[in-house]
Amino acid sequence: MDDIQSWWEVPSIAHFCSLFRVAFNLLDFDIEELEEALLTDGTEDSGSSLLQELIVRLLCGCLGNNGISTFNYQMFLRRLFRQKCREYGRNNPFNTDIDFQFLPLRTKVEILHALCDFRLDAEDVIDVLKNLDSDSLRVHPLGYDENHSAYWYFYGTRLYREDYPKSKKKKTLQEREKKPIRNILKDSSGESESEMGCGEWQVVCYTESDWERLSIKMEDSSCKVERALHTVLAEDFLPEIPRLFEEKEKLQRKRFLELQPRRQSSRLEKLKHQKENEKQVQEEKNSICKEKNKLSKVKEERDPRERQIQEREHRALQRFRSRSNSTCDSSVGGSSTVIETTENTQPKGRQTNNSLSSATGQIIIQPSRQKLRTSQVCHF
Repeated sequence: MDDIQSWWEVPSIAHFCSLFRVAFNLLDFDIEELEEALLTDGTEDSGSSLLQELIVRLLCGCLGNNGISTFNYQMFLRRLFRQKCREYGRNNPFNTDIDFQFLPLRTKVEILHALCDFRLDAEDVIDVLKNLDSDSLRVHPLGYDENHSAYWYFYGTRLYREDYPKSKKKKTLQEREKKPIRNILKDSSGESESEMGCGEWQVVCYTESDWERLSIKMEDSSCKVERALHTVLAEDFLPEIPRLFEEKEKLQRKRFLELQPRRQSSRLEKLKHQKENEKQVQEEKNSICKEKNKLSKVKEERDPRERQIQEREHRALQRFRSRSNSTCDSSVGGSSTVIETTENTQPKGRQTNNSLSSATGQIIIQPSRQKLRTSQVCHF
């Protein structure tokens, strides 16, 4: 927050929108709201569309196109900056495809301030502002202190102080007064057409008591310019400051009440979306569980059948093996018997091959012969 309050462009943007709100159809907001919108832009819980709506209205005026909305403004914003940065010789912050809300905070502020300048380049400016007094478009410091710091008031309840570098201290008051609000982008040398912004900025008055203390401090000063500043504060501001703070508080309450349903609706939408996501996840889990159960059931029903089939196959295989073994055993046993029978029925002895055997048949000569007795010999 300290950094953004030290950027002079922020109150300058807010003052521009306040000054030309009616002429350019801009939004009504104060500096604090702009700072908050800048700080919360791009975050999930921002709940504010101030920056997007402001950019859309500025773009509509710059391009003369009423078809720009918060849904398509990014394209028109890039196109405008591509044209203007080429025209003024500036670096284009949209060289990449990054959207506005994701840019650095400082870059966002510079883009908004440049849009205010571009709006004053539009063709309708002369006709729209022809009835405005040129002096009303100029912003002057309320005064200075002994350190040559300038005190700036734009609108609302804040007072800013700009502390100049030492090299800038000896400039005259007229040289240091802000030129007309039409502050075109800095040229390539980096120097601005206006003296505003060359110093360091800070907010010196936030509350009513801050205004009162500053006025008292300047009243007792021995410095002439500080006493002159006290006169301006005491005569032109202190009488109005209480009313400004009261109006600001009322406006803040009103806007808070207006935003309350929107924020509540936003929270409800988030809760609804979260519940829908949870429901979807749960449904997916249930679907997966059902599918698993279904597959498990099918598997359970299929396993007994598979086991039966396997058992049948196993029994069939056992029977086949048993039959095969039985057949083999029978074949082997039969062969042995035949062999043994053949061996047993075959006459023993030495075979002869002579004419007698050929006439009478095979003659077997026994290997062992018993000696016949004389009485056993037959006589023919």
